[in-house]
Amino acid sequence: MRDKKFAIMLGIIVLLSLALLYLLLIGPSIQGYVVNRQIEAQDLVISVIVQTVNQQGYVVLNTEQGQMILVPYQEPQQQMGFD
Repeated sequence: MRDKKFAIMLGIIVLLSLALLYLLLIGPSIQGYVVNRQIEAQDLVISVIVQTVNQQGYVVLNTEQGQMILVPYQEPQQQMGFD
């Protein structure tokens, strides 16, 4: 009977130790990896959009509200006035 209680308590301690190990070490590592991959994917999508705008002159993005057209911005030239 005493050995059975000891085995159950040992099992609970091991299980809690594994849960703590996951929460403190493994979980944040996995989360960091996922976030880094999401950032890389976001950067890739943005660079493809910019490259397409540069090649074609515009990009049409479909949104829930309608369409969005992206074009390169050209800063207006300031004219020198002699007034």
